[in-house]
Amino acid sequence: MFKKTVFVMLAMTLSWSGFSQTAPKTEEIDVEGIKVIARESVKGTVSTRVFIKGGVNNYTFENQGVEELMLTLISEGGPADMTKEEYQTQMEAIGASISSSTGYDYSNISLNCIKQYFGPAWEIYASAILNPAFRQEDFDIVKNQLITAAKQQKTSPDAHLMDMAMASTWEGTDYAKKPSGTVESLESMSLDLIKKYHKNVLRKDRVFLVFVGDLPAGKVGDMVKTSLSSLPEGGTSNWFVAEDGVKKGLAVEDRNIETNYITGMFSAPKKGTEESIHNALAMRIMGMRFFEELRTKRSLSYAPSAGATGYIARPMNRLYISTTDPEQSLEVMMDLVNAVKTEGYEEKELEGTKQSFLTNYFMGQETNASISMSLGVNDIQDSWKNMDRFTDRVLETSLEDINAVMVNYGEEIHWSYLGKEEMVKPKFFKQPVKTKKVKK
Repeated sequence: MFKKTVFVMLAMTLSWSGFSQTAPKTEEIDVEGIKVIARESVKGTVSTRVFIKGGVNNYTFENQGVEELMLTLISEGGPADMTKEEYQTQMEAIGASISSSTGYDYSNISLNCIKQYFGPAWEIYASAILNPAFRQEDFDIVKNQLITAAKQQKTSPDAHLMDMAMASTWEGTDYAKKPSGTVESLESMSLDLIKKYHKNVLRKDRVFLVFVGDLPAGKVGDMVKTSLSSLPEGGTSNWFVAEDGVKKGLAVEDRNIETNYITGMFSAPKKGTEESIHNALAMRIMGMRFFEELRTKRSLSYAPSAGATGYIARPMNRLYISTTDPEQSLEVMMDLVNAVKTEGYEEKELEGTKQSFLTNYFMGQETNASISMSLGVNDIQDSWKNMDRFTDRVLETSLEDINAVMVNYGEEIHWSYLGKEEMVKPKFFKQPVKTKKVKK
C-alpha cells in the first residue's frame, strides 16, 4: 500500500512538473497605453476582466465603499444607451453576464459569455464601462442594499471580528478602510460623487485587461483599441507595498455572546516572491496542526484555522478560533506557533501538503473565469508569468524554506478579541518566541 501511494504521488509530481512547460500561450500587448494580457483557451466560454489597481488607496476614509458602489451600478445598470430592461434582456438572450468585485488592493469588472456571442457581449461590456447609465433610481437601490449589508456585517461575529482586526492592526493607514464601505460613508454618498469617481479612477495608468478565450491576442487588441483605448491617460498611480509589517497589539470588544472570537495577524513575505510560496505551504501545515490539536484532540473549537491571506500591499498571515475557553485556546495556539519556530516542520508534512496544495490549486483553475482572475492577481502581485511558474515553485520548496519563513516572519502578532471581556486578560494574548533558526 505504501509503495502504491508513493508511485501515485510520484506520477502526480511528474505531471505537475511538466505543466509549466505546456502552459497555454499567453501574450502581453500594449494597446495605446492599456496593458492587455491574453491567454489562449479552447473552451467554449470567454472571460475578460478590467482590473483597477489600488484598492483602498484610491479613495478617502470619507468615501469608503465608493468603488464598490460604482462598479455594482455599472454591472447591474449597464450602458447609458440602453434601458435597464434592454440591457438585462439582451445579456440574458446571449448567455452573458457582467459582474464585479472589490478589495483592499484591486477591484475588477468582468464579462463571461460563450464564444459565439463574445462580439455583441463585448460591445455592451465596453459601453457600460466607458459610458455607464448611472440612473438615480438604480443608485438609490444599490446604495440602500450596501447600507443594509454594512449593518448586517456588524451583527455577524466573524465578519465584525475581521473588520475589528483590520481597523486595529492597520490604524491610520489605508488598510483601515473598508472596501465595502461603512454605514456612515455610504449614507453620505451622492450620484454626483459616483460619476466624478468614475472619471477619476477609470484611466489607463490604473487599469489593465485580462482575456482568456479562443481568440488571437491581436483580435482582442483590436477590440480594445476601438473602445477602451479612449479612456483618459491619467498620471502616475500611487501603488505600493508597505515596508512596515504587523506590530504587536491587542483590540478587545465586549459582546455578550456564547462563543468568543479571536484572531491574530502577523507579517508575511511579499506576494509574488519565492518566500510567498514557502509561506503559503508553511501556513497550510500550520492550519492542519491547528485543526488536529484544537478541534480533534481538545475540542476547543469547531473550526480553528491558520493560513496565509491574499492581501498584497500589506502581506499577512492569520490565526483564528471561536471558542468558549479563550484562555486555554490561546495557550495552545501559541504553543503550536512556538513549536514551529523552534522545532520546525516535518519532511512528511511538507511532501503531503505539496500534493494537496497543488490539487486544490488546479481544481480552482478549471474555468476561464478563474484563470483570468489568477492571471490578473499574479500581475498585480508581480507578474502574470508567475502563474506558469507556480507548480515548479511549489515542488522546489524545501523543508528549510518553510522553516525559515516561519522564523523570519512570525515575530509579532496583533490580536483581536470579540466576546465576553471578563473571560480574558491581556496576559493571555502572548507573543511568539524569537528565534534565529530552528533547532534541526
